[in-house]
Amino acid sequence: MNQQENKITILRSQDGARQLLKDFNKYFHIRDEKGFIIIIACAVAHQIPGEMLWVRIYGGSRSGKTEVLRAIAEHKDSAKMESITPASIRAGLEDGHRLLERINGKLVITKDLAVMLTAKRELRNEVFGLLRNVKDGELVSDFGTEKGYVHQQFSFDWLIGTTPVFAQYRTMEDLLGSRFIDLHWKADDREEMTLRAMENDPNLPMIRREMVEATGRLIDQCNDRLAPELDSDTKELIVHLADLTARLRSPVARDMQHRVKFSPEPEVGTSLAQNLGRIAKGLMLLGITNVVPYLLRLCLDSIPYGRIELLTELVKGEVKTTQHRNWFDLDDLRLIGVCDKKGDGYVLKPNIKGIAALLAMR
Repeated sequence: MNQQENKITILRSQDGARQLLKDFNKYFHIRDEKGFIIIIACAVAHQIPGEMLWVRIYGGSRSGKTEVLRAIAEHKDSAKMESITPASIRAGLEDGHRLLERINGKLVITKDLAVMLTAKRELRNEVFGLLRNVKDGELVSDFGTEKGYVHQQFSFDWLIGTTPVFAQYRTMEDLLGSRFIDLHWKADDREEMTLRAMENDPNLPMIRREMVEATGRLIDQCNDRLAPELDSDTKELIVHLADLTARLRSPVARDMQHRVKFSPEPEVGTSLAQNLGRIAKGLMLLGITNVVPYLLRLCLDSIPYGRIELLTELVKGEVKTTQHRNWFDLDDLRLIGVCDKKGDGYVLKPNIKGIAALLAMR
C-alpha cells in the first residue's frame, strides 16, 4: 500500500469513527467522546499482537457503556463471559468444555462485573487469585491424582463493564495486582438519557442490531490494515506515562497508626506501557492523529483520585505537611519515588516534573 492509499484509508477510518458515534447518538445520549473512542480503539487493538489487554470501564448503571460493549460483543472475534468459577478456569482432567479454550484468542466482553462481585467471598477470592496467573498467559492445575495435572496456555483481551461500587472490592486489587487499565465512563444529562431510553424501548432489538452491524463494519475496516508503528516521541511519552502511572497506583501498606508495614516496591510500568502502546496503535487505526489526550485520560483514570489531587499540588510547588491533616498520603508519594522530603514539606523529583505537569494539568 503506497502512502497516498494509506492516507485515504486513515481518513475513511476517522470518518467511520465519527459516524459510529453519531449512529449511537441517534438513539442513545453519549457525550463522552474520548471514552467512546477509547473503547472502540481497544476493540480494534485486539488484532494487534501484544500482551493481553485488560480494561475496566467504570460507569453508572444505564449510562450507555453497556450498549457499546454489547455491540462489540457480537463481533466474530469477540466472546461473552459474565460468570466465572474456579472450576471453569482450572478445567478438569477429562475432555470437555473449558472456559479458557473457548475464549482463547478472543476479545472477551463482560458487560457487568456484578455477577463475580456478588459471589461468596471465598469463591470470589479464589477466582481473583487464579486470574492473577491467567493474566500471565499460563495456568497449571494440579489435581493430586495419578492422572497428574492440566497445563493451559492462552491469550485473550478483556473489556469489563462495572459500576463505581467496584472500588470497594479491594480484594481484587490485592490478589490481581495492577493488571488492568481503568476508564471512567462519563455521563451527563440524566433526564435526556432517561427520555431516550423510554423512546427506544419498543424498538431496542432493531436498534441493537443496527449498532452491532455499524460497529462490526468499522472494526473490520480497521482490521484490514497493517498495524501502524509508533514514532520515537510517542514511545518516549508512553514510557514516562507508564512509569509515573505505575508508581502512582502502587499501594503503600500502613497499620492503624499509619506506620509503614514494609518498604514498598512500586509497580514497574512494563505491562502498562505495552498496553498503552497497543491502544495508541488502535487509535491510529481509527485515524486519530493526536493520541496523547486519550493516553492521558487512561492514565488519569487508572490512578487513585486522591493522588492526582496531591500531584496537582506538587506540580505547583512545595507542599507543606501542615497543609494536610493526612500527612502520610504525601509521604506515600515519597516512598514510591514521586517526591522528596524537604524540611517540613515535599517537592516533586526533578526527573518527573515535566511528565507530572502534563498528567496533572489535564
